[in-house]
Amino acid sequence: MKGSKIGILELRDDPFIIDVVSKLGDLPIEFLSFAEQTVPITGEYGVIVDRLSFRFPFLQEVAKNMSLRGSYVINNPFAASASNKLVDELIFQLLEIPSPKSIVLPGPELKEELGGMVVEPSWGRIADEVGLPCVFKPVDGYGWDDVYVVNTPEELKECYASHGAGKVWLVQRKINYKYYYRVFCIDQKDVLFIRWIPKPSAMGEYLCSDLQEINDIKNKLTEQTIRMNSCLDMDINVVEWCVDEQGQPWVIDAFNEVPDITKNCIPTDYYWWIVDRFVTCIKDKLTSDKRNKHSFTLPTVS
Repeated sequence: MKGSKIGILELRDDPFIIDVVSKLGDLPIEFLSFAEQTVPITGEYGVIVDRLSFRFPFLQEVAKNMSLRGSYVINNPFAASASNKLVDELIFQLLEIPSPKSIVLPGPELKEELGGMVVEPSWGRIADEVGLPCVFKPVDGYGWDDVYVVNTPEELKECYASHGAGKVWLVQRKINYKYYYRVFCIDQKDVLFIRWIPKPSAMGEYLCSDLQEINDIKNKLTEQTIRMNSCLDMDINVVEWCVDEQGQPWVIDAFNEVPDITKNCIPTDYYWWIVDRFVTCIKDKLTSDKRNKHSFTLPTVS
C-alpha cells in the first residue's frame, strides 16, 4: 500500500522548500535523515520531494529504492539518472524540435586506453559542420560548469586537450539570440515563460516581460515544452529556449532535474506561481495511484 506521508529530501533551511512546506498545510511531512539502511527501504512515504540526491550518489540509490517500493519521487530518479545533454539531443531530433547542431566527443584519455578504437577528432571537420564560434561543454554539465566558447579549430583542440579528460563532451553550434527564456514546466502541464539573461556562475537575471515578442510562437513552444517533459518524465523542469534574429526558436537545454528556484532572484509573482503549482503537483501525486516509470517488471508492492 502506498504511504501517506511526504518525505523531503532537501536541506531544512532551503527558502523554496520552506515556502512549499508552509503551503502544504497540515499534511504529514518529514525531512528525511539516514544512517545505515536496511534493504528494501520502508515504503511509508507516498511522495518524496527530492532536490538533493543529484549531488550525492548514496541519496540517488536511496531515492531509486524508495521509488521501487512505491513512493512517488519528484523527480523520477530513474529518468534523472538516464538523461543528459546527449540523450536530450536525440530526443529533440525524434520530436522534431529545433536544437543547435551538436557533435559528441570522447575524452582524450580513451585514445590511450582503447587503442585504435578512439582516434583524434578532426577539428577542421567539426568546425565546418558545427560552425564557429561554438560551445564546448560536458554532456552531464550543470550550472554552466566547464562551458567554453571557442572561436577557432585551434582553440577547440587546445580546450579539449586541457579540459577533456574524464568526461564526454559536446561541441555545439552557438546561437546568436535576440530573446532567451527559462520556461518552467510543472506536472507536465503547467508552463511559465520568464525572460532570462544567461550568465555563468549563477549570475543570470530574470526579467518581467509581457511576451509580446514571441506571441506568434508561444503556443507552439508551450506544446513542445510539455512534450519534452512528458518524454523525459520530469515533474518539475526548466527548458531553456532562445529565439534568433530571424524569429527561429531553438531549445538550448531541457534537462534541469533540480532547477534553481531562488526566491530573491525570481520576480515575486513568478516565484509564487512556481510554489503554488509545485504544491498542487505534490498533493496530486500523494492522493493518486501514480508511480514513477522505470524499466523493471515488478509485482505490486504491498
